[in-house]
Amino acid sequence: GASSLTWRSDVLVEYQGEGRNVTDPTCPLLSPGVSQCFPDCVCEDAYNNTYACVRTLSAQWNLQYCEFDDQEVFVEVYNLTADPDQITNIAKSIDPELLGKMNYRLMMLQSCSGPNCRTPGVFDPGYRFDPRLMFNNQGSVRTRRFSKSPL
Repeated sequence: GASSLTWRSDVLVEYQGEGRNVTDPTCPLLSPGVSQCFPDCVCEDAYNNTYACVRTLSAQWNLQYCEFDDQEVFVEVYNLTADPDQITNIAKSIDPELLGKMNYRLMMLQSCSGPNCRTPGVFDPGYRFDPRLMFNNQGSVRTRRFSKSPL
């Protein structure tokens, strides 16, 4: 079998929410951006249910970090050892340095390919954590996200 050095600890999970930014004529009570609406006006998905996550499982960590493409640029972090049902979002209470590293790994996994994805990169302390740039469609997200912050 492969040595433990070749196994990666981070896995990328992405989902593109369905729906358009218009009202569904079959269910006008629901706001725009939903999809797969049924007669009782229950919808299965929405355009703002687009997210990207990095799932980290190692001897030290069992975490899931997600960024959502919504107006809030919502971030979720769960300690899956202590909270396997993902009830308590610890994004606002986790060490900011760890939060930045998780964001960085997510960006690295979104931009890597092939064997380079086994090691998502060494964290650059000059990296600027800003999840608002993740889903921005103007220009290259990867180029902007990896720019260093001013000293």
